[in-house]
Amino acid sequence: DQAAGLRQMISTPQCRTISLSGGRGDAGTTSLVINLATALAERQRQVIVLDEFTGLQNIPHRLHLNPGFELEHVLRREVSLIDTLIESQYGFGILPIAPKPQLLAHLNEGEQRWLAAEFEQLTEHVDYLLLDTRPAMAQGVPSLSLAADDVVIVLSNRAESLTDAYATIKQLATEYARRDFRVLVNRVASLGEALTLFERVREVAQQYLGDDIQLKLIGYVPEDDWLNRATRLGRPVLEAFPDAEASAAIRQLADALLRWVPPRQQGNTMASFIYRLVESSRLLADRLHYE
Repeated sequence: DQAAGLRQMISTPQCRTISLSGGRGDAGTTSLVINLATALAERQRQVIVLDEFTGLQNIPHRLHLNPGFELEHVLRREVSLIDTLIESQYGFGILPIAPKPQLLAHLNEGEQRWLAAEFEQLTEHVDYLLLDTRPAMAQGVPSLSLAADDVVIVLSNRAESLTDAYATIKQLATEYARRDFRVLVNRVASLGEALTLFERVREVAQQYLGDDIQLKLIGYVPEDDWLNRATRLGRPVLEAFPDAEASAAIRQLADALLRWVPPRQQGNTMASFIYRLVESSRLLADRLHYE
């Protein structure tokens, strides 16, 4: 009825989870996550980045931020989840989320509900969770990609990147029934080059995995030395060099992302996310056990 429609219009939107997954071939996924989070924060969106990497590869190190607690401390009940959040100076938070898969895999039903409640409290007013995920080739199963609403495959014009992109799509499609993928092409000279790479991956995926595999090109980011300089400085290119071509492309991507149709699933998004995360960790733990 009309009242229900009005309630829906003014209700708080659900937090959307978006995984960005690259591979070898200098895909530049982590830099894209940092800059996309910065662009969304510029647009007054509340953003938390979930970082699946550790050590020198993770986002706090890239931004010269001091590491704090990790998810393993939360699972051992030493701190609350909010204590692990690292606030960046660019308007978004960073949540380290790289525990051993066995820790998540062995959570019982009550512990899952408790962890979901922790996430709900942390993300109550968050619009986007951006997931910087391990590529499929690294650990056997890209666990955060399995848990996300949307999977973005980051592609560059390198043979290794094309190979890893197809491997990720194949694994998520054949083993975990994922059918829809978005593709972001990075570090290319033109839209024409981006379209050529996208069509190559789409043709191979549909040839070997079936026509029901849907790939959608969401944009491209040009090769830009200003982006490389900003990365070396430990800063987003949007902040360090706002007029760079890469900055303009990432802002366009953020604007497009804001227009994406909401995911189909209804109900408690964070609880669903946690249950998917735990289930993906069980799959990963089982695979590592048998390998």
